[in-house]
Amino acid sequence: MSDIAKVDKKTFDYLMEEPPERWARSCSPRRRYDMLTTNIVESMNSVLLEARELPILRMMDFIQVKLQRWFYERRNEAEGTFYDVSCWVEEELKKKIDLAFTLNVFPVDSWRSRVEEEGITFLVDLNKRTCDCFQFQFDELPCIHAIAAIEKRNIKKSNFCSDWYLKESWLKTYERQIHPVGHTDSWIVPDSVKSQIIKPPDFKVPPGRRKKKRHISATDSSKITFKCGRCRRIGHNRTSCIYSPAVHPFSRKHRE
Repeated sequence: MSDIAKVDKKTFDYLMEEPPERWARSCSPRRRYDMLTTNIVESMNSVLLEARELPILRMMDFIQVKLQRWFYERRNEAEGTFYDVSCWVEEELKKKIDLAFTLNVFPVDSWRSRVEEEGITFLVDLNKRTCDCFQFQFDELPCIHAIAAIEKRNIKKSNFCSDWYLKESWLKTYERQIHPVGHTDSWIVPDSVKSQIIKPPDFKVPPGRRKKKRHISATDSSKITFKCGRCRRIGHNRTSCIYSPAVHPFSRKHRE
């Protein structure tokens, strides 16, 4: 918390007023992600950018072709890997190995170990998959303390990863195929569907040009940097400038 206070005092005061169960993973009664982003939504939004202006059926065909190709490529990638876990997990474990080698490990029994990091002691239980740093049980991936204990015993690190990270789960994610729809002449449509008359929704077109850009949320940081044309400072423009004298030293008249 002291590190947060050094970065932003307002954030520190706000967090101290709220119960830890609402913002700390270690105090949460339920399992939560380590971060919350809109990366998946933003990626799909970028992919479908060229299909937005298409008719609805053409757009659905575009999405179907994209997903069909993605599933095929990811299924082949999962089948071609030689690891017991996904490629991302394998890279994460490799990053932690270098740090784990700098720790001191003192085995207690077949499963438990005392691991020291910069004078701080952590108790690791490989059987229960727990560590005093809580990262082992939260992420369900071995932390650097657990990896140090695992390397001490020459055990496979993948044995202590959650089933969600294993190669088998990766294969099951993309084991289904997205079949092509085919031409409309080959469709077999039941009579119960043919008899239904679907009308377009009631929609009143508002005046003006339709907006195509998405709404910027409060969590998105602005990439626009304002620079004042009078005082040359960043963060405001000429209209809101409070540093401008009658004759500014940067003005053309003053330079002449």
